[in-house]
Amino acid sequence: MNQLQHTLAKTLIDDSPTLAEQILTLRFKKYPIKDKQLFDRQSSTDYIMKLVQLIGSSLVLSPSAREDGLKVWAIQTARYALEYGQSLDVAMQSTIFIRSEILHVIERLAEQGETSVKEVIFIIQEINQMLDLCFQVFTETYMESILEAM
Repeated sequence: MNQLQHTLAKTLIDDSPTLAEQILTLRFKKYPIKDKQLFDRQSSTDYIMKLVQLIGSSLVLSPSAREDGLKVWAIQTARYALEYGQSLDVAMQSTIFIRSEILHVIERLAEQGETSVKEVIFIIQEINQMLDLCFQVFTETYMESILEAM
């Protein structure tokens, strides 16, 4: 594991509460809550904070352990969204902001240290793979659960 990976893992874990608030603020600027729309700010903050922490801690895991942890999180979160009655489109609105804010953290850390472009690209690819897996499993679980209920 390179220095940027280690620093990013620690930063994501330590800064997850602040990042979660920032992500929700951006989300609500773009997608304001509509009348009668189910929303629990604390649950949303916790969901985002746990994902950011999981992404950070997963950077230090083997690929198979990383995948297992991310899948468990995605399945549990999709089931919670369904139980809560949240629509898939609302549940997925934060995803672009999660990715964007993590990329901003990578950019800031890369500027602070002596990091090669190759290292930065590698980290961005890893983060994108982890987030893609989470969102894919979340969506699949959500849709499969709806089909099973029919």
